[in-house]
Amino acid sequence: MESASKLRCSAVLLIVFLCFISIHSCNSEKVLLVPAPFADSHWMALAHIGRALVDKGHTVAVVVSEDIVGKRRAEWPDFQFEAFQDQGIQARELFASGYDYYRNYCALLLGNSNLLARLRASRFSVVVADPQSPCGAILASKIDSRVPLVAVMRVDQFFAEKVTGVPLPMSYVPFLGSDFTDDMSFVQRLQNTVMHTVLPVIARWGASSLLDELVRKHIGENETLESVMTRTDLWLYQTDNVLDFPRPSMPNTVQVGGLFVQEAAPLTEDMEAFVQSSGDDGVIVVSFGSMVKMMPEEKREIFAAALARLRQKVVWRYVGEKPAGLGSNTKLMGWLPQNDLLAHPKTRAFVTHAGSNGLYEALHHGVPMVCLPLFADQPANAARVVARGLGVTLDFSTVTADQLYQAILHVLTNNSYRETAARLSRLHRDQPQSPMERAVWWIEHVIQHGRLPHLRARAVELPWYQYYLLDVAAFLLSVCSAVLGTVWCGCSLVCRKCCGCAKRSGKLKSQ
Repeated sequence: MESASKLRCSAVLLIVFLCFISIHSCNSEKVLLVPAPFADSHWMALAHIGRALVDKGHTVAVVVSEDIVGKRRAEWPDFQFEAFQDQGIQARELFASGYDYYRNYCALLLGNSNLLARLRASRFSVVVADPQSPCGAILASKIDSRVPLVAVMRVDQFFAEKVTGVPLPMSYVPFLGSDFTDDMSFVQRLQNTVMHTVLPVIARWGASSLLDELVRKHIGENETLESVMTRTDLWLYQTDNVLDFPRPSMPNTVQVGGLFVQEAAPLTEDMEAFVQSSGDDGVIVVSFGSMVKMMPEEKREIFAAALARLRQKVVWRYVGEKPAGLGSNTKLMGWLPQNDLLAHPKTRAFVTHAGSNGLYEALHHGVPMVCLPLFADQPANAARVVARGLGVTLDFSTVTADQLYQAILHVLTNNSYRETAARLSRLHRDQPQSPMERAVWWIEHVIQHGRLPHLRARAVELPWYQYYLLDVAAFLLSVCSAVLGTVWCGCSLVCRKCCGCAKRSGKLKSQ
């Protein structure tokens, strides 16, 4: 009797387990990530989204070149990796022309028949790509044009207005490469108009001239890079109106600013001891991201001298020769738990290059900033920090030790920065979903319902002359010209008639 009862219990447990496995497998979908070939910060955005999808039970595969697949696999063991031979172009052409580099990289990827066969056989439910490298959109169309495509981006690409359908009014939407705000002077609006008009045209021409041939070869004779990118179903923008400036959007553009931010983990024992040793003065965190780990000798001595004058303890992410003027209050680290340090109650300020990931971590945890932007979107990010009252900005190329010291001291002693940071942190946190939860929800929404044509603006399909209503303007101009011409001719005819009658009347009177 007892053995029969145990057998029944075992059978019930087995059935429950099999049901769980069945439900889990039914909800599991295959996701393909196509990162840009370089820029770790861009890869990290896709990787964190992939990790969140894995946690939801999905299978995530990543397309990478063979030279980095070992590193990626060690860092992200939950992912599957599809590698291809890039023939060393990543090391050889890293500083070459951007689109020329992407063309060569994409040509090798798309020309790998074995890889393409494996990707097609996998039957992915969605492709998530970084549009900085157009290869993701081309690859998605190559393996299966019916598979939904999701783009994850921080700033507008040069194709953005055309491929997303989102209008970018030049009167208050600053160009992505400028440090303008949404409150521009006349001269700034003039410059903004020129940059918005000229530079994207040049960039689109350059990209099309290099990549359209590749698109025609692999996708179709009538296809272009622009036509492929317009098929993107969902655009996940790493922005938030708490920090970024409000602007138009479309139903398939979703804000997910702050993807990287996580709940803080406890610091290691030695790090916690260092932080606690700061007392009431607190800690300054200094980091210039994953791409800038070393500085020229002159610049590192400037930073060391400025930081040594502070009463606070300093944690500086730096790899290289130890500065001669390094103060006893400064701790150098090759890697630091940036999010956890920014969340610590003793952290007083963040000295940063204004990369978007660090900015959103500081925003989330309410830490004022001193920005020294270097390139790309960093000057624009720093301008937003200043405009929102979160901190100050300095010129990295000309900054002196005294300027850096005074800027940090200003942020530390002026309570408005910390109060503003705390207020904006509360606004940023007050959301029904975290940015990552929102990103995952939308990706699963795309997976469940397939492509989402009802969310895509018709603007992406219109020729440029229709989009800007040039045909309508030409028609109205023609009508106005015709009406004015008719009126002019009528008036001229009447005038001639009147003049002719007056002349004949004058002759009769003289006779």
